[in-house]
Amino acid sequence: MKHINFLFSTKLTFDDYVHDHSFALRVIPIAASSQKNISCALNISPFVKTQQTTDAFGNNVTSGYLEGNHRFLDFEIKGTADVDHLNYRTDYMPCYLYQSEYTQPDEELRAFYAGIKENCIGTAQERAAYLSNIISDTITYEKGSTDTKTTAAQVFALKKGVCQDFSHILISLLRMDGIAARYIAGLAFCDGETHSWVEYWTGDHWEGIDPANNCPISDDYLVISQGRDFRDCAIDRGIMFGKYTRQLQLVRSVMS
Repeated sequence: MKHINFLFSTKLTFDDYVHDHSFALRVIPIAASSQKNISCALNISPFVKTQQTTDAFGNNVTSGYLEGNHRFLDFEIKGTADVDHLNYRTDYMPCYLYQSEYTQPDEELRAFYAGIKENCIGTAQERAAYLSNIISDTITYEKGSTDTKTTAAQVFALKKGVCQDFSHILISLLRMDGIAARYIAGLAFCDGETHSWVEYWTGDHWEGIDPANNCPISDDYLVISQGRDFRDCAIDRGIMFGKYTRQLQLVRSVMS
């Protein structure tokens, strides 16, 4: 078990005024057997009343509505948690067996799996490690090469991407191999922003693997949200009105 302090902040700045802005944030770490929030404070600016709910995947969702004109939305969580990744979770859902929007393979990715399938043998742990190794040898980590809309099939064609992309490819391969897998968004000591990794079903519990770093997860990883792919785990999502054409997002995270 490890006691960690965490801080995560995001600054959204719009290039013109927006209004009637409805948003949903998934920034409060989930409660699970493998981690316990000792304290967690969420601050949002401009000030707005919010509502706390839990979605179908067990994620904490903070919803709010800003009616008047504004050009930014800042939010920050700060707290402490106890993490014990060996206290395995068992919250299985059948949907994690099936391909989703970001993980759906194309012909090239299916052919790739077919070519390595005979070597993907053993326990779920051994197969997940094998697939992670293959991805590490095939895909190059390169910031700015993809965006949040890039799918596993598109990344595989590019042969480069970031942590989100590594996770989507591994999930796609695991599901083709008959292993349930889910996307995890969270904080880790290896990154200064949010990070993503994968949890796979062993047959009686979930275990985590970080394909971008090609290693099992440890108590240095804090889960914020989980789902079938990035779409279920987006840290912030919103609908607004105005003349804005783009937004600038600055993200910072600290763990100690």
